[in-house]
Amino acid sequence: MDLTRRSMTAGLAAMGAPPGLAWAQAASQATGLTPQTRLFMESRYLPIWKAIREKPDDPGLQQMASFIGDEAFALKSAAQGPLDDLPLGAAAAQDAVAAIVEAARDRRVVMLNEAHVASRHRWFLARLLRALRPLGFEILAAEDFVNARGPGAPDVRTFKAGAALNPAFGYYLHDPVYGEAVREAAELGYRLAAYEQRRDQRQAGETGAAAIARREPAQAENFIADVLTPNPDARVLVHCGYAHLRKTPDHRGLLWFVAQLREKAGVDPLCVSQAYTGSFAPHAADPPMTTAVLERFKPADSIVVRGPDGWIGAKPAGADLAVFHPPVADVAGRPGWLAADPTRRRLEAAVPGPREAAVIVQAVHAVEPDLAIPADQQVLAPGATSAVLFLRPGDYRLRLETEAGFVPLKSVTV
Repeated sequence: MDLTRRSMTAGLAAMGAPPGLAWAQAASQATGLTPQTRLFMESRYLPIWKAIREKPDDPGLQQMASFIGDEAFALKSAAQGPLDDLPLGAAAAQDAVAAIVEAARDRRVVMLNEAHVASRHRWFLARLLRALRPLGFEILAAEDFVNARGPGAPDVRTFKAGAALNPAFGYYLHDPVYGEAVREAAELGYRLAAYEQRRDQRQAGETGAAAIARREPAQAENFIADVLTPNPDARVLVHCGYAHLRKTPDHRGLLWFVAQLREKAGVDPLCVSQAYTGSFAPHAADPPMTTAVLERFKPADSIVVRGPDGWIGAKPAGADLAVFHPPVADVAGRPGWLAADPTRRRLEAAVPGPREAAVIVQAVHAVEPDLAIPADQQVLAPGATSAVLFLRPGDYRLRLETEAGFVPLKSVTV
């Protein structure tokens, strides 16, 4: 599914992204976008949800299901294989956030990865943003942020706290959980930065290992030129997918972003992996090692685990630490981990009826245009009469997304 994100990046770079409502309107006319991405740029999640229901075995829809909060589908085939065979008898667990903060005290760069099908991993980014800010971390650089040049191109560096979040800034931002993490980053005082391989750094038609071998050094060079060099004293939190934070060659001998960065700039990031430990319960099976860890320690919150020979789960990912998230039961049909977020408050919204079709209840920040990334949303079946949303304090517009379009409900302050 990286091709979906990268096709969007190319299309947005080609079209530019004027400010305000125009960027969303222009996106619907853009070339180079998949039909699904066009829908997301128009804030249309309901057609995607219907497509998921029509093709429940289509792995290409998994990432999109995570944007809609459908964890059962998003995580359907996401479990990884065994991670480690380290004995757990002598292992000790530590609170993940506290351990990361302690390990980050002498690092200029911290990297966190994700499985692209797991919104929970993007929520954990928000937790690290909060925890690392007091240590002086001040830049959030993300693989997902569009890195384009030219007049009108979307520039994530322009985003400020309290402004509308341009959906053209990145593909995974269409996940409301990730959008909220980026909004919160700005509110915490982080500046945003992009380092992804640009279109002019690609070779047309290149795929597989050849594309990786070209993309990873380009990312490292962009990161050095556009993030580290202009900000010589800044501390940076980097968010990426899967293997980009590998410090060691993969099974093909390929060097990914962090390995390239260490070689080119001598920077040794603290690399924190959560992409391969799974931690998908209760909606999907976890890898055997994750299951063993969670059964052994029964944690109430996310943990890292030190064994006799190092941090369990880290070595297979080429990382320094690996995070294990405990299963959390759903709350009112919503992810329990989201309900447990201390920065969010529960809001119950009555929905007029009766209805013959499913709808999506959305909360949109009051400062955002109609074509915006929701702050939170819930799909409602035809017979449901209320939705449960979990929102950070602020002013919102509630609305229904129906097959015919958007139907305003009311304005609320949380």
